[in-house]
Amino acid sequence: MTCAVPLAAMLSFAVQPMMGKRLLPIYGGSAGTWLGTMVYFQLALLLGYGWATWLLTRPLRFQRRATLALAGLALVTFRLPGLDSASGGILRIIWILGFNSLPAIMLLFSVSPLMHGWLRRRGEPVPYYLYAISNLGSLIGLVSYPFLIEPAIGLGAQRWIIHAGIALLTALIGGAVALGRDGLGNGSSVLGDGDSAATAEAAATASQDGEVTPLLTQLSWVGLSLLTCVCMLGATDLLAAELGSSPLVWVGPFGAYLLSFTIVFSGRWRDGMTTAATLSLIVGLTGFMFCKGPTSVPLAGAGFYFLILTVASACLIGNALLYRLRPAVRFDRFYLALGVGGVAGGLLLSFVLPYVFALPVEFMLSSALLLLGAVAVLVARREPKAQLLAALLTVVPLAGLWLRMLVLDGLNMEMQHMRNEYGHMLVRTSSTNGQSRAELVSASTVHGTQLHVDQVSARRPTQYYTESGGAGRTILQLGRGRPAMRIGVIGLGSGTLAAYGRQGDEMRFWDIDPKVIQIANSTFTYLKDSAAKVEVIAADGRRGLAASTDDYDVIVVDAFSGDSVPPHLVTVEALRTYFARLEVRKGTLVIHVSGRYGHPFPVLLNTALAAGRQAIGVTTHIAAAGVNADWDPSDTEYVIVPPADLRAAFKSVYPETEDSGRVTRTFSVPPAGSPEPNLIWTDDRHAAIDMIDLRVFLNWKTL
Repeated sequence: MTCAVPLAAMLSFAVQPMMGKRLLPIYGGSAGTWLGTMVYFQLALLLGYGWATWLLTRPLRFQRRATLALAGLALVTFRLPGLDSASGGILRIIWILGFNSLPAIMLLFSVSPLMHGWLRRRGEPVPYYLYAISNLGSLIGLVSYPFLIEPAIGLGAQRWIIHAGIALLTALIGGAVALGRDGLGNGSSVLGDGDSAATAEAAATASQDGEVTPLLTQLSWVGLSLLTCVCMLGATDLLAAELGSSPLVWVGPFGAYLLSFTIVFSGRWRDGMTTAATLSLIVGLTGFMFCKGPTSVPLAGAGFYFLILTVASACLIGNALLYRLRPAVRFDRFYLALGVGGVAGGLLLSFVLPYVFALPVEFMLSSALLLLGAVAVLVARREPKAQLLAALLTVVPLAGLWLRMLVLDGLNMEMQHMRNEYGHMLVRTSSTNGQSRAELVSASTVHGTQLHVDQVSARRPTQYYTESGGAGRTILQLGRGRPAMRIGVIGLGSGTLAAYGRQGDEMRFWDIDPKVIQIANSTFTYLKDSAAKVEVIAADGRRGLAASTDDYDVIVVDAFSGDSVPPHLVTVEALRTYFARLEVRKGTLVIHVSGRYGHPFPVLLNTALAAGRQAIGVTTHIAAAGVNADWDPSDTEYVIVPPADLRAAFKSVYPETEDSGRVTRTFSVPPAGSPEPNLIWTDDRHAAIDMIDLRVFLNWKTL
């Protein structure tokens, strides 16, 4: 039965991303979807540990039968959430996930502590190596999902894989029960009522009850678990802000977190390794602060490697300290405390710290606190060399931060920071030669700019939305033959596209982040200066259009999660929703896909073809600002899906060269014949690795 431990761990790390992906098309990209999913699995982990802790106090016969009953219930009840159209608040998300999967998740999370208990009853020392094996199984599941499972297998098929895994787990438990043995290579019966079994059980219980753990030690378990969890989640948030939320971004930070458990709890950890991890942490944290820190520079390249080095070192230190404090007998309380710390860390990072700190500093703060824990261990040695090292550890990271903030960034900009559960937003304003410029930034991704020289300049569309870009050119060209248009935009940003609104036009924006709506209305003036009738709706755009009965001339998808478009907005089902709203007015769909690390055209062109339309990818390079157009321009990438009768005139609307070569365009066309199946995104099957070019992101020199 020992093989059940990694099996359960692998299955748990397949269920989590599977459920999160399933909910996105149903409830949209709201905070409730992401936070509710995360909170649910953390609570389920705690419930699984709590169930195992309680179960280990019961007779062995009851333990085995209860575990077998839970496994059977998991097989019967586990399923994907249905296509419910109700709103997706956090509590509802937790309820829906629990209704569809709680017995299965509790079973998966309880296997490891139960195995500890069954081995312990044989009179063996607490088998902490099983915790290492469990985390190794989790790591295998974590890495396999985005690289092997997600690209190749849809959610429906994944569900059956989980069912098969639970069935195998149930068979292992059932086999042990049927044989009347402990399933661990020992022939002693655990199901009988003989004197030997009762005596062994009484001895194990007495041994557990005899160990007294000080309250301070138990609080240290919770605190160290909390810090390592916050460190890992904080790093994951930084990475998701750069690349977008997907199982792919979990691999680095979460993988380092799980690997640290595997290494430390293998039983081969030594004090010298803690010193080495401490030195590694100082290098990683200093390098991260110098390359990135709490700034808006890209995380790619060197910054990413220093982030992973910091997470790995900090988690090794945190888990090494936990291993030093592990109980000799009461492992059940120990694991329960780790579960409490994990839940507390997740809740703290999601609901408290974003409203306490203006900058996303949780990763650096938790890493620094774990570093202080290592420093305390060094100081306790009372060795001059150790104390000198401790002093350096407290100074060098601060020096890296100082260099990052002062030398590389400078102090010539005014900055306004805003945070909530959706992440961090920064408004930067600068002035040069009487011209002021405002810029809306999330992590390292710019979501809009505005120039302020006079009233005319403030109304000019800039950056990705200039007159020569895909969205600007489409709106201007269609407007020439249509006296009044209805335009829908998914993703607000600074509201720049409102600059194209004319008298009689209607423009409707959807955005899920209330702070973005606040910034667009208070800091930028595009919305209030627009001549069109402008409406801003706080909602997921796909859900908003699905619920709408209005028809549109243009729909622009301009929502970004980090550097990529949220996948549920560009699946076959999503595109068909947009096409239905464009059909009556023979409208055009425009999808903004400009990014640093992606290759979106193959996926979106094949997906559009599968949805019944031909799309064209347009990359626009603007060499310089024009006299009356393209102020403060950026190179852009758009996917444009025109109606059939306008497709022939596409090249006349988007010529390859304009203004004596100042503007040039290149085009990507859909494949001839049928679309490539492995490049079609649906609600059932989509994978971030299809779009993201990790070679660019992981290039050490990428900045």
